[in-house]
Parts: sequence; structure tokens; C-alpha cells
Amino acid sequence: MATAPLRISAPLSPYRDCNIAIMEPEDPASLARAMCTDAETSLIIGSPSISSGRRTGDITPEEVIRMIGGTYRLASIAIDIGTEELTRQTRRISDELRMRRRLWRRRKRL
Repeated sequence: MATAPLRISAPLSPYRDCNIAIMEPEDPASLARAMCTDAETSLIIGSPSISSGRRTGDITPEEVIRMIGGTYRLASIAIDIGTEELTRQTRRISDELRMRRRLWRRRKRL
């Protein structure tokens, strides 16, 4: 399968940058797929099927975004990724504060 990555920026996906790869099947009768992934995390956002009569050059990034759910889908993915990042950051800060608290308690004992 050949891929053709496309980078989508602000007007089409105001929440995240996406990479779109068009995967052409070896069998011309089967459907091609467009895989849209988040550029930063490589999370798969969507993978719509494309009719076999279409060429890779005919497919626009706007069309792929529309097929996966539009900017609403991109916004929901951005919220999911942001929530995960916030959870990770909160856990890291909590662990750091817990270690400081333990060190402080050890000092009091000495």
C-alpha cells in the first residue's frame, strides 16, 4: 500500500494538526482508505473508505475531514487528548509532592 501524507493546519482542524495518509489497495476493485492521525500523538482519528474510482490526487483534506465527522470530531479528539495530558501532568505533580512530603517527615524524625 502506498501512502501520501498530507498535513492539515488551522482552517481545517483548528484544534489539532493531523496527518492524512491515503492507502491504495493492491486490488483495484477494492476500496481505498484514508487514515487520519493526530500529528503529535499518532492517535488514529478516523479511517474512512474511499470509492475505488477516485484517484489519490482527487481527494482533498477537507473531504477526508468531512468523512470522519468534521471539525466536531477533531474537537472531541482534542478534548480527549487534553484530558489525558492533564491526567498525566496531575499524576506527576501528585507523585512529586508525595515524595517531598515523605522527605519532610524524615527530616522531622532526625
